[in-house]
Amino acid sequence: MTALPPMHDSAEAMAQRSLRRRRNQTVVRYTLGVACPLVLLAIWQLLDVTGVIDPRFFPPPTRVFADGIGILGNPEQRGELMADTLITLRRLGIGYVLGASAGVVMGLAMALYAPMRYAFSPVVYGTFPMPKIAIFPLLIALFGIGEGSKTALVIMGVFYMTCINTLSGVMYANPIHRDVIKAFRIPRVTGWLHVVLPSAMPAIVTGLKLGLDQALILVVSAEFVSADDGIGHYIWDSWQVLAIPRMFVGLAVVTAIGGVAVLLGSLAERRLVPWAGH
Repeated sequence: MTALPPMHDSAEAMAQRSLRRRRNQTVVRYTLGVACPLVLLAIWQLLDVTGVIDPRFFPPPTRVFADGIGILGNPEQRGELMADTLITLRRLGIGYVLGASAGVVMGLAMALYAPMRYAFSPVVYGTFPMPKIAIFPLLIALFGIGEGSKTALVIMGVFYMTCINTLSGVMYANPIHRDVIKAFRIPRVTGWLHVVLPSAMPAIVTGLKLGLDQALILVVSAEFVSADDGIGHYIWDSWQVLAIPRMFVGLAVVTAIGGVAVLLGSLAERRLVPWAGH
């Protein structure tokens, strides 16, 4: 009779296959992630070379890259770009922290306390679809043309994203979790903190990630409309004087900030919700 292979050899082989599969998936993911932008840039360059698009308004990537190197190599221009970027990051950070904190607290309060949910749900869901930039003039009237109105705009956008996702995450958590709390007679506060809230964390973290993206959109939009500094102003000022490559450099900075935001959001998600399998 043929002897069966030892179980530990089979388990080791399975582990090696699983490791190879994960490595292959990682290689494919990063290859596609790098290749797709490069292909798009190549298409852009080709459209410029063939004259399909107007190079006055859509300069080829090689020219944008060269102008970017020139700006970074010029101390005065580099200082202007860095100063505007830091101003935008400051506005983004302050507005995001305040808006996310208020949104999570409000979402939890509405989920855990029914009267608050009944009172504020119509207001939150009714005003959520309103474009936030549309009420920016009212915020300027309330808080002035300075930092207050821009920060308030960012806070508002982040608040809705985090509040609604937190509320939905807690309300639609698996009902079995509440059954466990009742079955084991776990105190209400302890049960919510250690059972229901962790089950809602994926939705809460998603709200935090979406809020960060929304914050970047709103802060740049506000700088377009009412600012004499910040990366949004840098882009708009470049367009007004038809410094198109300079404008694209500003857009590249915004893209880089957005990319870092996505990366930080993914790292936070893996840290806060490791059981979600990301």
